[in-house]
Amino acid sequence: MKLRRPTDELADCCWLPRMAEKVRASHQGNFPVFYRLALGSPLGIDGHFLRHFGLSFKTFQRAVLETKNDEKLAQWFVHQPDVNQTSIADWNTVAPKIGTPGYPGSIIKHLVKWVLYPKSIKDPRKSLFEMIAQDEES
Repeated sequence: MKLRRPTDELADCCWLPRMAEKVRASHQGNFPVFYRLALGSPLGIDGHFLRHFGLSFKTFQRAVLETKNDEKLAQWFVHQPDVNQTSIADWNTVAPKIGTPGYPGSIIKHLVKWVLYPKSIKDPRKSLFEMIAQDEES
């Protein structure tokens, strides 16, 4: 499945457009089973994203489906109580490091590679962002 890259930004925030795209694809019913299982998971990047910005998955999912496009979603996102320039900048600094030693997700990274990111087994990557990019390269 081809999705936007983890580093792509919406409202100056990485992961936001990718996660929105995953919600839309899931809602349309054309989403692989492993992606469906991981969508919104508190253990993955989605969960870290939601906690960082004080959002529930249900709230985020509803916003994505109701706004229907990126511009309106960005407007909704920046008006959330825990979303501001500082929280976005902090997220953009930490998120690409998720899965590296000393950052959240380092144990999960080693577990999910066997199912979600098999290319990283033979050619290891440091972070989950790097594993996703590697796995989705054409």
